[in-house]
Amino acid sequence: MRVSWLLPFRNAERWISDAVASMLLDSTDQDEIILVDDGSTDSGIQQLPSDSRIRLLQQPPLGITAALEKGRQAAQGRWIARLDADDISLPGRIDAQIRFLEENPEVAVVGGQAELFETPSPGQGMRLYVDWVNGLTDLHRELLVESPLFHPAVCMRAEAIQAVGGYRDGPFPEDYDLWLRLVSAGHRLANLPVPVVQIRDRDSRLTRTDPRYSKAGFRMVRCDFLQFGPLQNPQRVVVWGGKKGARPWLQWLAKTAHELVAVIDIVPGTERGGRPLLPPEALATLDFDVLLVSVGRRGARELIRRDIQRIRPDLREGVDWWALL
Repeated sequence: MRVSWLLPFRNAERWISDAVASMLLDSTDQDEIILVDDGSTDSGIQQLPSDSRIRLLQQPPLGITAALEKGRQAAQGRWIARLDADDISLPGRIDAQIRFLEENPEVAVVGGQAELFETPSPGQGMRLYVDWVNGLTDLHRELLVESPLFHPAVCMRAEAIQAVGGYRDGPFPEDYDLWLRLVSAGHRLANLPVPVVQIRDRDSRLTRTDPRYSKAGFRMVRCDFLQFGPLQNPQRVVVWGGKKGARPWLQWLAKTAHELVAVIDIVPGTERGGRPLLPPEALATLDFDVLLVSVGRRGARELIRRDIQRIRPDLREGVDWWALL
């Protein structure tokens, strides 16, 4: 089996036929399309075409993570491709993604760019996020800023996903959690520099309504990544951020064995979180192991990146310092 498409859905009668048609169009007779019905009460199943490549699995309404994992465990393909029921996969996507994965064995997941349609008003947050992902050239550099992959755009190595335990259920975004665990295990992530999916940005999309996709949920998996990676052992840490942006990270560090050396901010002051509050130029003489940069204001991260390159060109982003939210 070549590709196992994986699409979980609940009450998707308005869109699922278009999503399935786009997968069938991009599939061969060596592929399968696994649809997992998570307790639907509408007539979505009746909208499905008759095709031998389609495998329909059903379960009570247990949630998207349970549906994803049920489908993943049933998948027989070497590659697992994702799509959501309200999105459209673009032609040629799978062949391009498989070719990339075969040429880059260190990469476990490859996504691509997305096109938004049916965007609600104002919808600015989603547009900014799509523009950010579409513009990424190094997914690992800003791994802790946001999820650098569109989940419905990815094609994954089935064996790599199996090796890290598949999707985990919890009060956090299941896809971002999976990406971070893959990177922790030594795998790489990548995006094709072309559109591979059309995303319908409706008001009821889970990323807008489910608490797992809240700031707290994202911060939880970022903390796990740091704790089992860059901050696995006690480290001397500097935090660069404004009062609001740095606060949750100062609170988290206070509960760990790490030493908070200082806080960097352009706002003058004497101390924050019980440690010296210093200007950016202090980086030149500070002795520390890891720098965490937490800023949310648009454009500030790029300015800080330039300052770090000027003041401490020896610091490697994604190794010695991390941008995060």
